[in-house]
Amino acid sequence: MKHWFPKWTFPVLLVFSIATVALRLKIVNTVYEINQTEKIIKNSQHDKERASMKIAALRSPRRLEILSRTQFKLNQPTAKQVVYLK
Repeated sequence: MKHWFPKWTFPVLLVFSIATVALRLKIVNTVYEINQTEKIIKNSQHDKERASMKIAALRSPRRLEILSRTQFKLNQPTAKQVVYLK
């Protein structure tokens, strides 16, 4: 029985099929890695925003004033305590 296609057709098609599947798997893996990296970046940005807000709260003049009065027992200086520099 004679075939209408050459002998090398099946091996070539098999190689191309395997290569196509391998490339598709690589694409899926790369997309997954990109999504994971984007998730990490988003979480890092969120953590940075929270840290910035916490720093701002800790540096708040009102908080520092309350802390100085309660914890360190500091008050406003009297006129005698103020020293002016030239």
